Amino acid sequence: MSFQDTLQDLVNKDYDELLGFAKIAIGELYPACKAVDEDNGGVFMMTSIILSAIAADGKLTAIEKKFLMELLDLDEDKLNSFIGMYDGRMAELTDKFADALTAEMKAHVVMLVATIAACDETISREETAFLAKILE
Repeated sequence: MSFQDTLQDLVNKDYDELLGFAKIAIGELYPACKAVDEDNGGVFMMTSIILSAIAADGKLTAIEKKFLMELLDLDEDKLNSFIGMYDGRMAELTDKFADALTAEMKAHVVMLVATIAACDETISREETAFLAKILE
């Protein structure tokens, strides 16, 4: 299956299935995030990954917002504050973090970013490019 086919397969998944995949990815990634971000208990690294996924195409749809609120168990005000923490360097940090991981762990980064991108039933060119960069 090609990269594009895999992304299309995610787009075709239902919302709850994508949410489940994202939760699994977070659970799998958390120890690696914590290992490189000891001072913050892994929270900054995980935040960087999630916010980079949101910022990949510069748009936050209503369904993406709902997805993130459910994924992170945040109300709308807290989610807006969370999103406000984004710094453009987080995408580069996410890419460098993924480069240092095993292939299995990198797959969890890709899955988390891809599920966030796919939850609104589309993955933009910018989101696809960000995912491809993580995979390099």
